[in-house]
Amino acid sequence: MKKLTVLLMAGVVAVCGVQSAFAAQTEEDAVAVSADAGFRTVSTLSIKQGKMTFYSYNLSYNTTANLRLENETKNTADSVYFKDFYNRSKTIGISSTDTYKPMMGCGGGLSGGGTFTYENTGGKYDVVRVKISDFIAELNKDGSSTRYNSVLKKDVTYKFTEQFESNGDKFYSALFFESGAAVTCATPDKNGEVEILVSRNPAHRLAYSTSYGYSIVSTGGHTSGGGGGVNRRSVAGLRMGSVDLDSYVDIKDVTRLQQILSESERAGSLAKRNGDIDRDGSLTIRDATILQQYLAEYDISEYYQ
Repeated sequence: MKKLTVLLMAGVVAVCGVQSAFAAQTEEDAVAVSADAGFRTVSTLSIKQGKMTFYSYNLSYNTTANLRLENETKNTADSVYFKDFYNRSKTIGISSTDTYKPMMGCGGGLSGGGTFTYENTGGKYDVVRVKISDFIAELNKDGSSTRYNSVLKKDVTYKFTEQFESNGDKFYSALFFESGAAVTCATPDKNGEVEILVSRNPAHRLAYSTSYGYSIVSTGGHTSGGGGGVNRRSVAGLRMGSVDLDSYVDIKDVTRLQQILSESERAGSLAKRNGDIDRDGSLTIRDATILQQYLAEYDISEYYQ
């Protein structure tokens, strides 16, 4: 069975124009979410093989969030600016055989690293609405991120949008999600909620990245900088097949599903969503069988295409 393959995760990135070095994030970093964390499936989209879809939620019309998709096989690149289709979706063509390096950022800089192929990314994707702080522990309850600014010598709360202060200071931040051939850029709304495009294919983990930048004039002079964002860290709790909500799909999920079916374990709403592989609205022994087939690398694409 073909899967989305990560060939390389680079650790040196430029975030909002400033060099920043940190280790690449992998799914081992994810922490299982509460079984009672809420979600709502808003709609479902289909992404054809050979296409990549960009989805946005609650962005400002002047957002600086953007992505540069570098095709390393053909030495070409596509630049996607979310302001050009803010609060709508956009689709571009990609090749199943080429390798790509997606770079994301805001305020004039890009970050990322990592080379990817998109071999088996066509299929169904759910638009899922969640209170994002329930799934990403580093975020505040309203979905913002508070970080220390060494120029101002105080904490600054970034709201994943463009923040222009009356004293002339400017703060930029962006929140991205990647799942299969879907990239979401979202600004948490007044309830701290976002909508994310999430693949139904168990092979596709959901990862998030953040970018931060600033332009400060209130201290005299002009100081620009940024950095310290997260690079593709797993979001636990929303990956199809991950019944135990830890972001992996493994034999433990089959065991947990069997325990739920035997009524020895209670299934929360997220476990019910992730375990319902055949999408018939209920957890059955058929779901456990399909999950075992997936782990044995059988083709189960009929359930998500």
